[in-house]
Amino acid sequence: MKKISQTNNYESMIVINSAYNESEIKKIIYPYIKELRKLGALSISIVTRGKRNLAYEIENHKTGYFIQLYFDSFPNILPIYKTKLNLDKNILRSVVVNLSKK
Repeated sequence: MKKISQTNNYESMIVINSAYNESEIKKIIYPYIKELRKLGALSISIVTRGKRNLAYEIENHKTGYFIQLYFDSFPNILPIYKTKLNLDKNILRSVVVNLSKK
């Protein structure tokens, strides 16, 4: 098995159901930040992009609340993180991009 010794820089864009207010959004996002820390992610930063119109409807929603997370981590934690995002009914869409690749 290949040993992973280098962390990568990742960006995660999360679109949350816009029916929630800002304090509820924080309660939805905080467990993911806590989980990333638990899994060993470093330098976690959050950028809230606010409520925006979607390019197309997702599950009958025309707007969503956009959150960006930036973090450094080993690639092996991504499947766990992505699975948790996909199972959350409050999250309409999510994507994780490796910013380290050129």
